[in-house]
Amino acid sequence: MQTSCDSDTTNNNVATSSSLYDVSSQREIREAYMANDNTQQGTIPIHGRSSGSGCCIIRLTGKDATSVRGLVDFADNFFEGVDSGDNESDNDDSNGATSIAARRLKDLGVFRIANNVHAGFDHNVNEEGKMQVLYTKLIPGDDDEDPLLLPLEVGDLVGTKSLSGAHSGMSTLFDIGSQITSAVLGMDTESTNKLLDDCSRTTAKVEMISDNHEQIADTMSNSYQRIIRYLKPKQDEDAQNDAAFWPHVDSTFLTLIPMPEIAGLEVWCPSSRYAESDDMAERGEWVRPIKPTVIDEGAAAGMDAEANNDEEDCIHVVALAGEFLQLLSDGQVPTCIHRVIAPKPPSPSAFGFGTSDNKYKPRVSAPLFLRPRRGEEAVLDVESDLRDSDNTGLYFEKGLMEECDEMRVWDYMDCMSPNN
Repeated sequence: MQTSCDSDTTNNNVATSSSLYDVSSQREIREAYMANDNTQQGTIPIHGRSSGSGCCIIRLTGKDATSVRGLVDFADNFFEGVDSGDNESDNDDSNGATSIAARRLKDLGVFRIANNVHAGFDHNVNEEGKMQVLYTKLIPGDDDEDPLLLPLEVGDLVGTKSLSGAHSGMSTLFDIGSQITSAVLGMDTESTNKLLDDCSRTTAKVEMISDNHEQIADTMSNSYQRIIRYLKPKQDEDAQNDAAFWPHVDSTFLTLIPMPEIAGLEVWCPSSRYAESDDMAERGEWVRPIKPTVIDEGAAAGMDAEANNDEEDCIHVVALAGEFLQLLSDGQVPTCIHRVIAPKPPSPSAFGFGTSDNKYKPRVSAPLFLRPRRGEEAVLDVESDLRDSDNTGLYFEKGLMEECDEMRVWDYMDCMSPNN
């Protein structure tokens, strides 16, 4: 389902400034993620209690689209800078400084800040030749400050303007994600702010010195940004064997991905008709989210120039439901099972050579992972925070929600996966 968002709307209603789209109400957003009419009674779906995919596409316009586009540009600028580090002969002062920053980042690699807290750049994940990943961590700033992004070398690589654009885009995605989570779970603003880590400061500042690494880790946002570049796959491998990311779910409320120009993300769409089939191929299919068409031809003929320009300036964001959204929705929202298949390189010509027009272009993605807060104050009161819950869902039947009441949301993972 496509929804339209505006991060400046109030009362957690999600809206858009474009007259071509209806406002997406909280009820409509909730229904987009919850079980649909195809759910079979008496069957056990693959995940959650829904025959939906757990995936929606969000349409942003105006300054929201501009800010998220800044995050996309930041991702492109980062890998352009990384590539410049391979050019040892670049004597231009500005490019030379970028090359130095790129080489420092590569030499640094992925480093440990504290237990299970890492950041850095992996130029060849698992030595598989499939992708490169920048793992970032964010330290919230004061009200008038951008968060501090680690590794610090990234700012040197991309420059102040690009880094500022990334922070603006992340801020918009945090706001949109908070609105969606609030709408789906029926939470008010106070409960949402308490539980969902939107990179706002809740603790005192800590001096940035090595002796304080444990305290620094405690102040970091539990939500984070990744920048991923999928490398050119081998010609002789099929899509099933050449997945860059194998099928998985995310330990998030939402994973928000500005939709790249190059496709590759695929989500699992269960089929309620064959929910009990032993053949997984019959129980659903892999579907690639695509940018939705604007309107029908009749409406398009009546579009004025301003509306047409508004559509050209929009940007789409894929919003994938994570494990915490499934849990707190009492099983009504399915976690989105997804994978990534890197685009195949162009076929060679009849003479065995590719043409310049068919030059391979890697896919770059900039997902934001929206997670629960880790602080001791982030405790869910089922009765007061989830006021729309009827206490009859999947996890109430299993006793999981009752077991987790008055616990930190982040600790729910131990109840969901006690052996992990």
